[in-house]
Amino acid sequence: MQKFSQQNNFDHIRLFLALGVFFFHTAELTQISAFAFFNTFFSAAVAVHSFFIVSGFLIFMSYERSSSLKSYFQKRFKRIAPGYVAVILLAFLLLSLLSTLPIYDYFTSSESWKYLFANLSTLGFLHLTLPGVFTENYNTSVNGALWTIKVEVMFYLSVPLIAFFYQWLGKTKTLLAVFLLSALYYYGMAYLAQETHNALYLVLQRQLPGQMMFFSAGALLYYHHEKFLAYRHPLFLLALLGYVAQKFFPCYPLYVVSLSVIVIYLATAIRYLGHIAKYGDLSYGIYIWHFPLIQTFIALGLFAVNPWLSFTALFLLVLSMAWLSWHFIEKPFLSKKSHYVKENP
Repeated sequence: MQKFSQQNNFDHIRLFLALGVFFFHTAELTQISAFAFFNTFFSAAVAVHSFFIVSGFLIFMSYERSSSLKSYFQKRFKRIAPGYVAVILLAFLLLSLLSTLPIYDYFTSSESWKYLFANLSTLGFLHLTLPGVFTENYNTSVNGALWTIKVEVMFYLSVPLIAFFYQWLGKTKTLLAVFLLSALYYYGMAYLAQETHNALYLVLQRQLPGQMMFFSAGALLYYHHEKFLAYRHPLFLLALLGYVAQKFFPCYPLYVVSLSVIVIYLATAIRYLGHIAKYGDLSYGIYIWHFPLIQTFIALGLFAVNPWLSFTALFLLVLSMAWLSWHFIEKPFLSKKSHYVKENP
């Protein structure tokens, strides 16, 4: 088990990433020129990849510190499931008010129930829309951000399997093998997409196997955290150089490694920035609630009236929903011994 300071900046990182995804999607979904500059400073892809890196670090820590496999899975389920189920059920119910279909037709439509079952099973990509909802929006998805939850769940399930191979290869070699296999999968899908001109391979490219590079990189930095801290400054500078270099000479594994070092450096190797989550751990709530709220504002035509006033109201509403989600949906399901509860009384 690795030594790790509880005074870290992971809460800051996750909050910043969640807000970055929110800003990015505001520009992307509204297609309003006034918001276009958001996409200059924020990238949903980089934010999501950073989340996966953080997950690799923290989830392997959770696994190592769990008293049993049952305890590990219970902690992971209780942290992610309540908020996830709530946002799907409430969207399913409340968005009936925005549907162009009569209420009876909406609730008896097979499309509504396909959406509900597909998303509750974390297979939202099979059915992204509700009948008559957001049909005039630029993007008709109810909650396009939830695709990452499926990947997160698969990460959780993969950890015991990865750990199973430790006894033969050891932790480092096992995780390096996972990283290599993920890279081969990523490039394999890219090759098939180029050769067949079939966009399906690009969709497959971003599924679980292709994302395991980020997850395994985060895990490696957890297991070698003491060594990482000993050489943190030169590693950080090298990572910055690598990140810039891959912009000009694209190399996806270099991007993954560079971003991983940068994220974990900011989270654990700089001065503690304080208890930003003292009023609640809002990052998850912001992430799962922002997309349908943006879509609702668009459908109601609020941005057409006053873009910046609407954005301000939306921002406050997203934060409020995240706060309510934490205090009344997420936190009540957690054990009192959970560090989430201890750090967010």
